[in-house]
Amino acid sequence: MDQYFWNAYKRLEYETLALADCIHVCDDQLKVYSERISDLLVRASIEAEALVKVLYHANGGTKPGGKDLYFDTDCFGLLESKWVISKKTIYVTASSFYLQDESNRVLRPLYKSYKRGTSSSDWQKAYQAVKHDRVHNLKSGNLRNLLLAMGALYIINIYYRDTHFSNLSDLKGSNIDWGLGSELFSVKVSPESEDKSIRKAYQKKPDYDECIYIIKHTDETNQALKNVLLTIDKETNEKSLVLLLKKAGIEKLDQFDTLELEKKQILVESVQETKNKVYRETLLQHSSEMRKAYNEMVIEAVLNKNQY
Repeated sequence: MDQYFWNAYKRLEYETLALADCIHVCDDQLKVYSERISDLLVRASIEAEALVKVLYHANGGTKPGGKDLYFDTDCFGLLESKWVISKKTIYVTASSFYLQDESNRVLRPLYKSYKRGTSSSDWQKAYQAVKHDRVHNLKSGNLRNLLLAMGALYIINIYYRDTHFSNLSDLKGSNIDWGLGSELFSVKVSPESEDKSIRKAYQKKPDYDECIYIIKHTDETNQALKNVLLTIDKETNEKSLVLLLKKAGIEKLDQFDTLELEKKQILVESVQETKNKVYRETLLQHSSEMRKAYNEMVIEAVLNKNQY
């Protein structure tokens, strides 16, 4: 069943893209509605409802399937608590869609998806309206609501597939197509910064919750580098302490209180200078290990499941 939901999404995507053959899809046209668009909206929403229930049970949901399991408050609610899905961001990138306004090109389709009724997302309200009374609610079956429903289905498909990318060429993921197989959308990615702390596999960014994928060094290869740094830190502290004690004319640190005030002041003022000097020397001694660990670091892209 792994490909079932994605294949269903791709069929809907093909039909959605085909709308551009008879509609010039631009900002001014997003309120265009028709029976065809309404049909696609309902089908995309039904697929989303079915798939989110699968994700619910696969990720710890305890309610059995049936009339008491709600796809919005229960299923999307669980995913919101785990992954902050309401903020996950995608881009409309179809070459045949000419959207200029950022609010139309940059979407958060799952915003308020875990709410019900008039408080829920636009596409969910449109879905319910068109499903229950299409004649009087045909205007809700418009291009914008269809894009949002398709975007919601796209995102939960990505989480269902849970694809991991290894051996990326760089920390921007330049060799990956971030449409992830879609011709309609692409995902927002959090690339790791070149100047980040090398003591962390990933450094959380302000837009972390919006990103669907995270690019980072693997935990294993980052730990190898971190181990070398920890060794350097340990040796630096040990060597610095020996030098400082010798300078103060004492054998143990607990004899510090017996020193005259002037000697204490001199010792305190020389701590950082001593540590910096020793650190540079120790770093040089371990340079080959550092170089090896750094060169062997592997870059990967993982799904953002709120793990940082």
